[in-house]
Parts: sequence; C-alpha cells; structure tokens
Amino acid sequence: MPRFAARALALTAMLVVLLAAVALAAPPDAEVPFVRLKTEEGDMLVALFPDLAPHHARNFRHLAETGFYDGTVFHRVVPGFVIQGGDPNSKDRDPRNDGLGGPTLGDVLTEAERDQLRSAGEILEARGYAGLDLEARANLKAEFSRTAKHLRGTLSMARSRDVDSAGSQFFVCVDRTAQLDGQYTVFGHVVTGMDVADRIVGAETGTGRDRERPLEPVQITRCDVLTGVASLTPAEQEAYHAMLETLAEEGSTW
Repeated sequence: MPRFAARALALTAMLVVLLAAVALAAPPDAEVPFVRLKTEEGDMLVALFPDLAPHHARNFRHLAETGFYDGTVFHRVVPGFVIQGGDPNSKDRDPRNDGLGGPTLGDVLTEAERDQLRSAGEILEARGYAGLDLEARANLKAEFSRTAKHLRGTLSMARSRDVDSAGSQFFVCVDRTAQLDGQYTVFGHVVTGMDVADRIVGAETGTGRDRERPLEPVQITRCDVLTGVASLTPAEQEAYHAMLETLAEEGSTW
C-alpha cells in the first residue's frame, strides 16, 4: 500500500474513533438527567452532564429536587456574558447580600444522611470534641474540564476565588465566553429556553456598583427533575439531539 494511502487510512480510522468517543460521551438516552427551571419569564430545560462533572450534576439535581432553588432569583445579569442565580440569600429580596450565599451541609444531604451526621456529632460531643454543624457551609471541589467549552447555553457553576468553593450558585452563558474555559465547572447545557435567558439578561439594571443587578430580578418559581430523553416532549427530544450535535461541532467534548 502506498505510504500516503496508509497515512490517509490511519487518519480516517483515528477520526472515526474520536467521533465515536464524542458520541459515547453522553449518557444513554434513558439515563440523561434534566431539570426544568420554571421562571417568571418562562421555562428553561437543561440537560446535566454527570459524566463530565458527577458531583456538580448530582448537587444541582438534589437541590432542584428538594426545592432549594424555589423562590431564588437571577441576581446578576451581564449582557453578552451570563445570567447568574441560585443564591438562597436572594429569597429575602435584600439585594445587599445577593451573591454571598450557598447551601449548608444539611441542604446537600438526604434526611438519612443528616441523621447519620447528627449521630456522629453526638458521638464526638460525648468524647469532648466539637460536634458536627449541619448549618456549616457546603463547598464542592472543582471539576474543571480541558475539553468542555463555555458556549452560548452552557450551564456552569459560580465560585469565589477559591477554586473549591462552589455551592449552589450557577450561571448560564448567553454568548461564547472562552475566558471561563478551564476556570469554572461546566456541568450541563440549556436544551430549550435560551429566549428566556435572553429576556433575563436584557433586564434593566442599576448603575455603578449595581450595574449587574436587575432592578426587577426574575424568580425561579419551581424546578422539575426529569430522567431520560423519553420524559421530554417530541420537540424537546429533537432539541436535545440538536444540542449534542452543536457541542460536537464546536469541539466541546465531554
């Protein structure tokens, strides 16, 4: 076989393997987790990526299931960049503490796990040690990716300067934000509802220090957790598969 033909064959084989790897990166259709964020501006359906960021995907799903996000608002809007929400402090409608809150250990555990922690705390206290505080802040370790990109529609986790400080605050990119790649944990993507995100990011804001704070923030009223592509409407199923194709075309692999 001529040398150039052998090289072409090898490159073709490599391309097939890479495309197969991208296709297999997504969970089987029956296992894909989705969360429908119902907001005052409409619904946003997001697909979670447990294979990319298992702890962040599980955390988001758990908080959504337990009603943690109900009543929170999108407290930060930056046109051409992101909308940010998920802060429990935003429920009190006092904007001065927005962006500073997060879940406690009690928030991120199941009732059975909370009982176990209480029992462990009682054992420690009986031995003269400080007990375990269920009200202590829960922080997630970063799950940064070298291949997942922050594209329009990307669902990613907010954090402080400490890379292992994510909790409940998340953001949705309304445009390509390459500067965030590898710096924040991507754990999902919007399937439908980017028109909702566009309306949220277009809200009137304050000035000066409040230039990213919407004067009338949009509230998340409820979260519905779904499992499997079959749980979606036909239009949403089509949108999900189109989303996967877009991610592959953009080279955002997971």
